[in-house]
Parts: sequence; structure tokens; C-alpha cells
Amino acid sequence: MYPTDPVTATPSYEERAPAIDLVPAGFVPPSSANNKNFPRGDLTRTISLALLATAYASSITCLIVGGVYFNNTAPTNPGWRRLRLSRPLKQSLPLLINIFVTILTEGTGYVHAVALRWSLGTSLVFNSNLRLFSSIRGSWAFGRLMNFLSAGFLVLCYAATGLIFATLPPENVCSALPLNFICDERETRDLVFFRPGAVLALGIGLLGSSALATWQVVDATVKEKIKTWSSSPIETAWAAWSTGLRTRREGRCMLGVHEQQWPSAPTLPRQKQGNAWEAHTEVRRVVAFLWVLVLLTLFWFVGVIAAVQRINRECIVAGDGQNYMERCDNVYVGGSWSLLPDTNGVTSLAQISLVNDASGGITGNLSNNGAIAVVFILMMGFQSVITMGLHCSELLVTLSRDQDTWRRATSANGCKDRNALLTVLGSWKSIALLALKPLVHWLFGLAMSFYVGWGIFMRPPQILYLCLSTLILAGFGTWLTFAVPRGPQPAAYGHLQTMIDLIDDWGQRMFWGHKGWTLNGFGHAGTSSQKCEEVRMELYYAGNVSF
Repeated sequence: MYPTDPVTATPSYEERAPAIDLVPAGFVPPSSANNKNFPRGDLTRTISLALLATAYASSITCLIVGGVYFNNTAPTNPGWRRLRLSRPLKQSLPLLINIFVTILTEGTGYVHAVALRWSLGTSLVFNSNLRLFSSIRGSWAFGRLMNFLSAGFLVLCYAATGLIFATLPPENVCSALPLNFICDERETRDLVFFRPGAVLALGIGLLGSSALATWQVVDATVKEKIKTWSSSPIETAWAAWSTGLRTRREGRCMLGVHEQQWPSAPTLPRQKQGNAWEAHTEVRRVVAFLWVLVLLTLFWFVGVIAAVQRINRECIVAGDGQNYMERCDNVYVGGSWSLLPDTNGVTSLAQISLVNDASGGITGNLSNNGAIAVVFILMMGFQSVITMGLHCSELLVTLSRDQDTWRRATSANGCKDRNALLTVLGSWKSIALLALKPLVHWLFGLAMSFYVGWGIFMRPPQILYLCLSTLILAGFGTWLTFAVPRGPQPAAYGHLQTMIDLIDDWGQRMFWGHKGWTLNGFGHAGTSSQKCEEVRMELYYAGNVSF
């Protein structure tokens, strides 16, 4: 009489049970079912605002340091500020800076996400959203222009990080190429140049991100939109129900997010639930974009290495005579495939020349502000694709994490209140994404870097490693998307209406399972502050009240 696989079949209402009075007249629900004392997430708010303040302090520091060195260092001075760092240390420092920038941008991003979540009001469907692609019509603080600016500042932060330090080409590289005047001016192989302009750009990016996040959270606070700072889907649903943004629909204790359009009726539990691909339409676009990102980096690798090999062969044929092509100066075929370029031999490379003066030299680029602007534009163009891919992948991780939070209600310890920091640190999926973010940006900086006096260098081995990192990201996201939750607990993926339909007993710690029967003889599954019995797979469930 009733369907046993509600994921693959959508029966009409007539095929289901007739109308049933699931809530007996005069029944008084337990007092905990009316508990509207939801957590406000005060500790999470404190941590978020502390990160926002740190971002402000870091941005001001970058602006001061960058401004002082920029004014005190003439562009005609070879290399601007000089530092003595080994080449491996120079190539590793951007990774540490990327990690720090990731922490700060995650903090400002969370402030934006909280303000946006509650400013959406009744349009809020899921606990997790793509904040840079979610806007509110008629709102300046949360409009598309602000999203565009937020994305631009985020890209600027990561693009500037890769340009803070610059080095001279390795001695064997510049000796092998006709432009060996650069080798003659080298003082030491450990000479590194500090770029104040890049530090200024990093300061502008952090300041812009912080200012926008501040405006958005102040706008939401003044309008009394923010109900809780918690990142938990359960507490978000609790707050939405308590404040009237959502109301419970009775008789849906075994209907998950995949059955949102079904009428309330008795349903058999099932051993497998639907995946995130079927639950959230934006997930499909994100997965597609991640695989497009893999293809783009793969085409980049194939194109650069093919060009290097082809031009090198043509140059060998041309020889050193008058017919030697100028573009032969722009490629070098090396045998090193080490992760850090030029640390174990010489890495193959292709050059985009930006030297504009007749004599060349290591000051050729740095004396031309237009050339530096070209570098920033190129780096930001490439970096924007990487950054947006990493941002979109957040949705896949947070949806999966929201589902994990809900599923803990069937564990021995139940689901309990935790601040956002512990939520992230307690999820290996979130930690994996946090590790991938600075790593991917760092690999991009190795694949596409800037050498003093020559311009932009693209290295095929590092581009390949970047491609492999995007492949790991896409594979990780795809696995999260198609993972199938096991067990009879209905899937929610942070869908607020589903959470409110499934939870009938709100509290700081909740368990989910079989709670009893309705007066009509159907089973009732729901939440409780005490450990519940296991759901009975042969029993039809329909109730939202317990005895």
C-alpha cells in the first residue's frame, strides 16, 4: 500500500494513506518541544570578531610597511629592498603567508556568511550557501556589486602573496640563455628582492575584505536580523523556528530533504538516503566547475610544455648565428621535476618578457610601473579562477559537514552544541579543505612566478603539480557530493525546513530515533535529550508527537 523507496518513486497522494489525524485533539506536547531558548553562539561571535580585528590590524601593518619601503626605495635602485634568503626558503615563505591569509579571509568570510544568512530572511533555504554568489535584491550591503568587490579583494590577497618576494634567475639558467648580462650583475645566489608594492596590495585586499564584512554585519545587526552566530544547522533551524521564519509540518518524521515536495503520510524507513547531488541544485554547478578547473590547468600544462619543447627544437636547429630567433631567449629545457623550482637542478620554463629598456639588466622591469601592473593583472586573472574554484568547493564541504552534524544525533554521545571553531577542527573534511586552500595558491605561485629583470615565468612541472592539486580537489568534492548516508535517519544536508520537520524536541544535546506510536498505530521518530530506541525498519512512521 505504501512505497518502500521514496527516493526513486514519487507516488501521488491517492496512492498513499488517506488523511489521518496524526495529532489527537487536546494533546499537549512536551514542554521541551516549545523550547525557544536557542543558543546565540556568543563564543563563535567573539572568535569571528577577533579574526576580523586581526585582519584589520594585519591590513594596516601591510599598508604601513609597504608604504614606508615603497617611498624609501627608488625604482631605479636595483631590486628595491634586498634580502639574503636561500632559494628554498624564499619559495617556502609564500606558503606560510598563504596559510596566514587563509585564516584571516576565513574569519572575514564567516562574518559575511552569518550576516548574509540571516539577512536572507524567509529566502534562507539551506544553512550553507555560496556567499559570493548569493545576493539580496534591493540591498546595498548584500547586492551583486558587493559580492563582486568581495571576490576581487579575496583574489587580490592571494595574488599579492605570490608577488611579495622575487629572485634572480638561477645562474645556470641565465648562463645558458643569450641574456647573460643578468648573470654578470648577480651578487649572490641567495639574493632575494622584497616588493613593497605587493605588500601594499595585500594590505588593500585585507582592508577591503574586512571593511565589507564590517558593513554587512553592522547592517544585519542594526536591522536585528542575526538570530545566532552558530554554524550548526540544528541551531540555525532552531532559531528560524523559534523566531517564526519557519513552522513545523506535522507527520513528516521519516521524510528527508529529498521528499520535500511530498505530502505528509506514513513512510517506511530505508537503509540508504539520497546524496547531496539530489538535495541541492547548486552542488551540480560546483562539481562541474571544479572539473572544468582541472581541464583548464591540464590544458595550461600541455600548452606550455609543448611550446617549450617546440621552440627549443627550433632554436637548436637555428644555432647561434644571425638567424637565431629572439624567442629562443624565452624558453629553457631543464631536467628537474622537483616540487621547489631550481632546487635540484634546473626546471624547464617559459618566459613572458616585460623588459622595456635597451640595456636590460635586473632593473628593467622594476623601473616600469606599467610592467608591474601587467604582472598583477595577469596574476589576478589566473588567480581568480583558482580562488573561485576553492570558494565554490566550500559549499560541498559545509553541506557534508551539516549532514554529519545531524547524523551525530544517532551516535552514543548525541548531537551537542559546539562553537564554529570546534566544528571546523572536529571535521576532517573542513581541515582537508583548509589545507588545500593555501597549498593550491602556493603551487600556483610556483607555477607562475616573477623573476627580476625578465618578467613572468611559467614552469611546466609546477603547473602539472597544480593540476594534480585541482584534481584532488575535484575528486574530493565529487566524493562528498555522491556519498550516500547509511541508516534510517532521513537526510537533511542543512535544509532548514527538513530539520524543523524532523526535530520535535529541541535542546543543547539531542538524540534521534524511535520514540513511540501515534494514536493511529503508526510509529513516531524524533529527537530527545535521552538516548532513543533504534528505528524499526518494518514499521510505518508518520507521527510528530510522542507518548
